[in-house]
Amino acid sequence: MTDSDSPESPFESLSAGSHATDVFELLGNETRLAILVALWESDDPFEDDTAVRFSELRNRVGTTDSGQFNYHLDRLEGHFVRSRADGYELSESGRKFVQSVIAGAGIEEPTLEPTAVDIPCKLCGGTVEIMYEDGWVYIYCTECDGLWTDPGEYPNGHLAQFALDPAGLVGRSANEIYAAAWVHSYQRIYSMIEGVCPTCSGSIEGALEICSDHDPEGLCSNCERRLGTIARFRCTVCKEWAQTPLGTVAKYHPAVVAFCYDHGLQLQYGFNDLEHIDRRLRLGGSTVERLSEDPPRVRVTTEIDDEEVRVELDETLDVVAVDP
Repeated sequence: MTDSDSPESPFESLSAGSHATDVFELLGNETRLAILVALWESDDPFEDDTAVRFSELRNRVGTTDSGQFNYHLDRLEGHFVRSRADGYELSESGRKFVQSVIAGAGIEEPTLEPTAVDIPCKLCGGTVEIMYEDGWVYIYCTECDGLWTDPGEYPNGHLAQFALDPAGLVGRSANEIYAAAWVHSYQRIYSMIEGVCPTCSGSIEGALEICSDHDPEGLCSNCERRLGTIARFRCTVCKEWAQTPLGTVAKYHPAVVAFCYDHGLQLQYGFNDLEHIDRRLRLGGSTVERLSEDPPRVRVTTEIDDEEVRVELDETLDVVAVDP
């Protein structure tokens, strides 16, 4: 229903595109949503035939009016449902939609009160705690100012915040939640470095962000960060985003991966435990040297055992030089 003063759909004024707004309207029906969930319950990626016949699907949804049910099913075909000779099944878009609900809103709202984890702050050696709220794992030190000034109403000492669906908390301890958030977030960033959005597969724009008047002593009053340079990624389609220290970008390059491996540190394998994460934070530190501000360009150095490897990043976070 729309406003009496506005006969057009509220979607008419939005900029998401007519196809996207049509899909939003399509999902605003309980029967259609029930069809998607019923098909998801029968879905098995390792089975050749999981299609559900019309009559069985209607019985599962609980709709007695065959014509009305067929109308709603037809509306879903081509978007979220596909028909086969032996019935109906979710399309890939339909599967992703139901999965996103199950991983997020489909889980009872979880919370995690501030809880210490078995890993020290890499800045001061102090106790690190994590908390979970509104889809984010917040990581902070209880004894120093941390890396960032958090604009939200959260504890001081902000070190990082990692997006994690509520499903990521199910059956996991605080230590395991920390590790899962680390893995999930770094895999997202790796996809963004490759230019592919991990959420919608759209194109990613990378940007080198430099604080032009950075105070190197503690948290800068200008950029509210301890770091004067950071990497930022943003999807041009769905607005997914991430920001991370430049060392993370450098450590994705094969020259740095190989260097670290030769020095006993695995970067992209087996880091779903705190011992490995702690080792990476202690041994894989990076320093950043500004080479130019217009256009922005930096050199990121990773040092282990008095040996080092250097990569240069341009304003779009592309690696333009490697030494050695």
